[in-house]
Amino acid sequence: MEDINALIQKLDWDTPEAEQAEAIQKLQNIQDEELHLLLQPLGKEYWGGAAEVIVKLGYPRVKPILPGLLEWIQDMNWPGSRRIAPLLREIGDPVIPYIQDVFRNQSQDEEWMYWIFEMIIDYWNKEQIVQIQEELIRLTAGGTIGLKALRILWVHQIYPGEAVLLLLEDKKQRALAEIAQLENTYPGIDCEALKRGFSEGIFKPGLCKSYLEQHREEFSFCNRKSSLHDFVSEIEELVSKVSGTE
Repeated sequence: MEDINALIQKLDWDTPEAEQAEAIQKLQNIQDEELHLLLQPLGKEYWGGAAEVIVKLGYPRVKPILPGLLEWIQDMNWPGSRRIAPLLREIGDPVIPYIQDVFRNQSQDEEWMYWIFEMIIDYWNKEQIVQIQEELIRLTAGGTIGLKALRILWVHQIYPGEAVLLLLEDKKQRALAEIAQLENTYPGIDCEALKRGFSEGIFKPGLCKSYLEQHREEFSFCNRKSSLHDFVSEIEELVSKVSGTE
C-alpha cells in the first residue's frame, strides 16, 4: 500500500476526480492504528475526501475514532460533516457513551449539542432515548437546548404533555420577566434606530467601529432582548405542538 500521508494528500478537493477516487479506494486498506489520520486531516480542502473514506469504511471499522467523528459535527458547515452525521446516526448505540460525555462535560458548547440533537438524537427510537434520559432531564433547565430536550422527552412519552407545558410556561414567564427587567434598566432605547445608525456607517470601518464602541451597552441590550424574544417564540411553537393546537 502507498504511504498513507501521500494518499491523504490526494483527497484535496482540487485533485482530479479519478485520482481522488483511486486514493479513496486504496485508503480502504488503512490500518486501525492509522485511522486517526483521517479525522479532519491537513486543511478543510481534504475533509470531504476523508469523510468519503470513513463512510466507505463504515462501522465497526471506524469504532476506534468515534469520539473524533462526533467532534466533526460541531459545525455542520465543515466539509464532510453532512456525510459523517448520517453515519453516526446509523451506528446508533455505540455512539451513546460519547454523546453522554458531551452532554455531561461540554454543556457550554450549545452549538455542538444543537447539532447532536438535529442530526442524531431526533432520529433515535425510545430505547436509545431512555439510555440518555438522565442527561436529557438535566439539559431541560437550559435555553434552546432545554427546549430540544423537553421535546424529545415528550415525543418519547418519558414526560407527559401536562408536565412539559408547565415547564414551558415557567420558562416563558422567566424570559418575559427578564425582558421587562431589561426594559426597566435601559428605558427608551430604540433598537431599530440603533441598527440604522450602524448600517449607515457599515462601509466606513473607522466610523463603524467608533459607533459600536460608543453604543456598546445599547447593542448588548438589544441583542439580549432580541434573543429572549426569539426564545419566547420557540417556547410558543413547542407549546402549540404539545397542546395539539398547531
